[in-house]
Amino acid sequence: MIIHRIRATNVLKYAELSIDLAERGLIGISGANESGKSTIGETVCFALFGRTFSIAPEELDRIVRWGEEECSVLLDFSVGERRYLLSRTLDRDGKHSAKLSRVGDEQKPIARGVQQVSERLLAILGFAYDEFVESFYLAQREITTPHPHSYAVKLMAGVAPLESVSRALNAEIVERREVIEEISTEWEAVDLDVKALGIEEGHLSRLEESRQRNMEQAALVGRTIDGIERARDLHAENTRKVHELETATGRIGLFRLLSLVLAVGFFGGWLLFAFAGETTFADSLEGLLAGLFPQWQQSDAALLGYTGVGFGALFVALLIGTGMLQRRATRLHDEMHQLTEALGQAQQIETGSIDEPPHVEPGRPKHQEYAMVRKMILQGEATTPLVSEFCGREVAWLGRVEAELKEQMQAMDEAIEEEQVRLKEAANFAEVLSALSAKREEHTERIADRQRGIELLDGAMAELSSRFNRDVKVLVSRLLPLFTDGRYEHLQIDEDLKVRVFSSDKRDFMDLEEVSSGTQRQIMLALRLALSKKLLDRTVKGRQFAFLDEPFAFFDEGRTRTALRALADLGGDISQVWIVAQDFPDNCEVAFDTIITCDREGRTLSVTT
Repeated sequence: MIIHRIRATNVLKYAELSIDLAERGLIGISGANESGKSTIGETVCFALFGRTFSIAPEELDRIVRWGEEECSVLLDFSVGERRYLLSRTLDRDGKHSAKLSRVGDEQKPIARGVQQVSERLLAILGFAYDEFVESFYLAQREITTPHPHSYAVKLMAGVAPLESVSRALNAEIVERREVIEEISTEWEAVDLDVKALGIEEGHLSRLEESRQRNMEQAALVGRTIDGIERARDLHAENTRKVHELETATGRIGLFRLLSLVLAVGFFGGWLLFAFAGETTFADSLEGLLAGLFPQWQQSDAALLGYTGVGFGALFVALLIGTGMLQRRATRLHDEMHQLTEALGQAQQIETGSIDEPPHVEPGRPKHQEYAMVRKMILQGEATTPLVSEFCGREVAWLGRVEAELKEQMQAMDEAIEEEQVRLKEAANFAEVLSALSAKREEHTERIADRQRGIELLDGAMAELSSRFNRDVKVLVSRLLPLFTDGRYEHLQIDEDLKVRVFSSDKRDFMDLEEVSSGTQRQIMLALRLALSKKLLDRTVKGRQFAFLDEPFAFFDEGRTRTALRALADLGGDISQVWIVAQDFPDNCEVAFDTIITCDREGRTLSVTT
């Protein structure tokens, strides 16, 4: 950055300040104490950063000249090939404004507002206030060793960006650890909820299996009840039918006997007439028949045979009918035995089909009674009332068993539904726990990645710091002979930028406290300029100015001449050097490109090159 023009109104000492400068060379600012020399540097500092070295940010209104309400400054500068115009105003009430634009295009500002201008200037200049006062700006009588851990020095060393990343990574690690702690707390709370559910592995399966068994048992009991009732009704019906068959068989038996007697009688009579001839018995029979049947004639004897055959055929038919009725009765008796099978199934329910027989009211027929009834049914001796009464008690008992099984099933349905709800809730909790575990693992992995990154950054920063110290040592070793007429050339600079200088007289390195204050300031000035060059190498683009406010305050005339020669020969990178002093030696063999003379009584200053 090179300054071309400064225009200021009511800034500190000056009511009006107007300076036009050469782009390169030495700029000498001289004058008595309190003549406004330092005001020029502070004006530049205020223009660039909205603050000064000597006035605290909370007392910024002190920049406004005493008795005035507002101040303003305009700075014309260039960075590389581009030229910019920066304006800034401040009033007593703290109202602060800033604007940055390109020269020749002032109607289209690059940035407007204090914060926006500050951000844009950082991008353009490559440094901010802290780096500026640690390198290019030497405040009045401030020429101590820069703090080794300041942001400016770290920026010069190239450590600042890495340290910023490292801080961000550390902050993220802290945040992620807090998140992990929150996740762990939530995980433990959810885990307690899971444990509170008291989920037993396989409990739902056991409930479902028990319900299935009860359902099968209830269905079996229901089928058994239906079977008993159907068999009971069939037994009653068949008993009635058997009784009717027995009655019919009895009547048929009488007709069969009568038909047999008649068949034998008529057929026997025909045989007598046909084969007995003229016998006494035949004559008696014929007389009997004639008495009974006046129309009877012997020639009608053949009718006796036909009648006997007819009654014999009737006997055979009745005999066959009796057999058919008996077979039907047998079938009815066989069907009646289905009741014993149904009752037998009921007995099996009691003894083996139900794993855990439910408690039911008493009243079921005893086994001995069952055996007796079964025997009577098989023998056809069981009456309908007996069977009906026995089956009624058995069905009533089985009905109570079925009802209790169904009640158990209903209770199991509720238990199963409740268990399913609990399992679903547990599954949801498991998903939450899985998600929390995954998040915790992810954050743990991220922390490990960032810790590895920090380790790598620490190594890189250590290497950069070591290289920075070596480079600064080399730069100071080049500049120091210029400031000390070659009396001091070799330095030692540790990690804290503590400087030791080699004394040819003592043939050893000495601490700065062992050399004169003038020599100390020569060494510190060389160190400050070396740091400026490092900042130039690191972030600044193009040529740069340096503002040195009374760097020769404790120098004798010889040291001042030597320092001036050195500053005039810094090289092309620091090409505009502002030097403030009360006066400069005569015939110092150094030509100033711009001379600015300040007057203690003057309130305006105008310089044109």
